Amino acid sequence: MSNTKETPDVISKFNFSSQSGGREAITRILQAYGFSTRQALCDHLGVSQSTMANRWMRDTFPHDWLIACHLDTGIPLLWLTTGKGTQEAMPNEDHGLTLQLNEITNGVLNTAATIRYDLRLIPQNTTDPFLVKFESTTYLVSECKDEINDGTWLIEIDGFASIRQVYRLPGGRVRVENGPASFECAASDVKVLGKVASKIDNVD
Repeated sequence: MSNTKETPDVISKFNFSSQSGGREAITRILQAYGFSTRQALCDHLGVSQSTMANRWMRDTFPHDWLIACHLDTGIPLLWLTTGKGTQEAMPNEDHGLTLQLNEITNGVLNTAATIRYDLRLIPQNTTDPFLVKFESTTYLVSECKDEINDGTWLIEIDGFASIRQVYRLPGGRVRVENGPASFECAASDVKVLGKVASKIDNVD
């Protein structure tokens, strides 16, 4: 009885060479990213030309680059490593939405950054949402230019931005809640920048 192991005829995710086939794998990585040159891949991965040339000439299998490519593109590792199977990216399970984060400082509304926000946390019928940090709270605001009514609003009065609870009063007037400094004014004196959809209180 022979103890010689036969080489499998079919390449699968369980039996591909781990030491050679580097050139083919790097070529598939280029295809996955859509790069036309190996230099573009070097720039993306942050590796030197000499590292790329060494792996290419030695036909070294680039395990680390394959994993990075899979995480970046969602293209299955089976295709990246063997060329077998489908090249189609796996469904993206990311529920994030990139939102602009603004901050009110001394009455001035400034853009601070962009952040990822879970789409599932955004209430329905929220249009063009963005975030505003004001005092100790971060607000999810729906961009809105409608006539002001009862609710919490991102407003501007005399050039100063703030987020306040506002109540509509008869005669085209509104009451702006601000603790001891609450006041009434004409609705036309209030510039509407957006309506608050939800808020996140910061925990100390």
